Amino acid sequence: MRWLERVATGQTPGPRPAVAAVKTYRYLRLAMVAMVLGLAVAVVHEVLRVEGNCWQTSLSGYYYTPVQSVLVGALVAIGLCLVALKGSTDVEDVLLNVAGVCAPFVAVVPIADPGSCGVVTDGVNRDLNVANNVTAVLAVVGTALATLAVLWWRNRRTPTGEPPPTRIELLGYAGSVLMFVTATGVFVLRPEEFDRYGHAVAAITMFVLVAADVVVNAVNLYLERRDSPAPVRRMNRYAWIALAMVGCAAASGVVGLLGVEHWLLVLEASLIGCFAAFWGFQTWELWDQGLREEPPAGGTSIPAFPR
Repeated sequence: MRWLERVATGQTPGPRPAVAAVKTYRYLRLAMVAMVLGLAVAVVHEVLRVEGNCWQTSLSGYYYTPVQSVLVGALVAIGLCLVALKGSTDVEDVLLNVAGVCAPFVAVVPIADPGSCGVVTDGVNRDLNVANNVTAVLAVVGTALATLAVLWWRNRRTPTGEPPPTRIELLGYAGSVLMFVTATGVFVLRPEEFDRYGHAVAAITMFVLVAADVVVNAVNLYLERRDSPAPVRRMNRYAWIALAMVGCAAASGVVGLLGVEHWLLVLEASLIGCFAAFWGFQTWELWDQGLREEPPAGGTSIPAFPR
């Protein structure tokens, strides 16, 4: 056992807990950007592989191609990161949590149309996958909601110094429970409707919540800089990204009305690109502190943690 002792004594202590927490925030944020990059590479690789550079009509259509593993894995990983990350405010935290819960459903409940570009999964396999994977996701979400309730109850009975949930957090939790119960009920009692509308409902909800989070960050950044020496602009970087998301949605709708069959692919790709840009900017902004903090009275800035 001497070699174990040598290994143990040769270890270098990790950083202070506060610094380690900030580094964890960095890794989670960078992981989401990496997942988006990996998904983009997988899709482009598949397009180049298929004869005639054929494109699926939507990003979700790549579930039926060799991209399936990366698509599902990326969305599940992004969902977990969104839930794991603590928002700078309770509003942002709720938006991230609910969006993160939606992401796995977007992944495991694909659209019904497999398209015709490099298809490797048929409808029968799809139905078996959906039945199995949705059951697993619902079990995980239900367990997480129950665990959170137990932890809140425990903290209330045995004070740990952790602040109690705010009204916004309680409303977000109640909304999540309602969504979970509704999704479970529809999945069990009306599986045809769940199969037909589940993907669209989850995807639209996720994108709307992400857009709302971008708007919240634009407002919070403006309010933070209004009382500090930093330059103040109403149209900061997050406001421009939110405007770009609205513009992409409107432009894609017009393209769809003109009869272009790939309008949904354009919409999904552009919104994901905006999300990656937002997440990259926020990672850069919060690199040293992890979370945005309200400046103290007098306009002095909060000292950042050392890198």
